[in-house]
Amino acid sequence: MNNRLRVFYIHGGGDTIGGIETYLARSLKHHKLYEPYVGIVRYGRFFEYIKNMDFSNIIDLRGGRLRELPKTLRAIYSAVKFIKNNDIKLVIANGMHSWVYGGIIAKLSRVKSVFYVHGNIIKEDFRNPISGIGLTIIPNLYIANSEFTAKSVRQFLKGGIRINYPSSDIEQFDSMDEIEARRKLREEFSIPKDKFIFSIIGRIQNWKGQDTAILAFKNMGYKEKACLMVVGDCTFKSDEPFYNHLKEISRNDDSIIFTGFRKDVPYIMKGSDGIINASREPEPFGVVVVEGMMARRPVIATAHGGPLEIIEDGKDGFLFESEDYKGLAGIMDTLVEDERLRKRVSEEAYNKAKSKYTMEVSVSALERIISDVIGI
Repeated sequence: MNNRLRVFYIHGGGDTIGGIETYLARSLKHHKLYEPYVGIVRYGRFFEYIKNMDFSNIIDLRGGRLRELPKTLRAIYSAVKFIKNNDIKLVIANGMHSWVYGGIIAKLSRVKSVFYVHGNIIKEDFRNPISGIGLTIIPNLYIANSEFTAKSVRQFLKGGIRINYPSSDIEQFDSMDEIEARRKLREEFSIPKDKFIFSIIGRIQNWKGQDTAILAFKNMGYKEKACLMVVGDCTFKSDEPFYNHLKEISRNDDSIIFTGFRKDVPYIMKGSDGIINASREPEPFGVVVVEGMMARRPVIATAHGGPLEIIEDGKDGFLFESEDYKGLAGIMDTLVEDERLRKRVSEEAYNKAKSKYTMEVSVSALERIISDVIGI
């Protein structure tokens, strides 16, 4: 008989599957003290994503977008009814959009709540209709995904806050054969065996800085010995002009490969030789950085936001200033040239990720926070 206390995650749902969504999905199977349920407001790819993980405690709240008031009210009613009928002890919402629903649902259900903040709070958030609503609802506790995010919460909001780093499943990297991944990746994209593969992984968005990585690659001294894979696609139509810009500055260069959206990011990382995070604006945390470390690959990241808390420059990764493509090119050249450095940094990175950033570590810390909020 399962006697674990129950917690209820609220998620806005829809078709987006990014860092917030993958962390939530992965964390579900690592809960030990509490039995998690997930209420999905709007049916879409994320609902199917969790369902395909053989997770049974998933509830379709049959809602829609916030502006679709009848559907929103139906989702809120369904969630409140479920919480009361199933003795839920706590509501948790990951991200601002989900917190708008989660905060209202928790207040109406009269249960305690946690707002897991995955992005730094800025002044403009208060002028946005969705985040503006969410920021007026005060949870029992804020959880920030980094000290960088926590600092912004302390600046703009009132209430208790704890930090808990999100993570990824290190097993998906440990169980993968590196030699086979390298062979298959090169075969899939017709990359010569002796070429060094750099990969930049993430949604195609201006703030992600894929153009910085492309310009850095084009300015490498050892460019002929390497190639660059741009892994990801546009989520929103507004990002298409930037995507077209990336294509334009990569024109006539067969060594720059656009893969589109991929579900097999661990395979891409394991088959690559170096991972780049070039965000021109600060990453609130940077799960891709941690995953690159788990894959035993040297990671180069922008020196602001979450990566500053993860990487010790020159020891377990490399940092460069935002938009400094020449500085990035220099680090890329060094990695192509110095195999001993690559191996040393990659091993240091893996050991750090294994000790600090696994799902077991993250969810165990999360459950301790849950216990404190509930009061047991």
